[in-house]
Amino acid sequence: MRDNHKGMPEIIDAFDKDGIYFGVIGIEIEDVYKKFQFGVSYKSYLALKRILQLRPFDKMPGLKYRYFFAGAYYKIEDISDVGVYIRVEQGNNGKQIDIRLPKDLLANLVWVSELKSFDEMAHLPQVK
Repeated sequence: MRDNHKGMPEIIDAFDKDGIYFGVIGIEIEDVYKKFQFGVSYKSYLALKRILQLRPFDKMPGLKYRYFFAGAYYKIEDISDVGVYIRVEQGNNGKQIDIRLPKDLLANLVWVSELKSFDEMAHLPQVK
């Protein structure tokens, strides 16, 4: 298991705007880091919100957490969700957390994790 987030897409935000749901993801390709907004289902929005509320370390206010798709996932028998590993970091601390996600969100995360060029994301709004 890796001890850092290198090469992992970062899950940054989830929000709704006029009843439409979005996620924000960051990715580093060839030492360039960019953030993009993408549409998600309501179920995926709720899953992203759950990820962004994970606090496996110190719960002191003001300490920043970061969340990354670790690239590992598995099928869960008899339900439509999948099991996914999310890397949670706070400062120098890092921990893999097992969480359930809808398959459509997993598909987006896998796609982003396999990108070799930002050109493939040109259709998505970039977030500053």
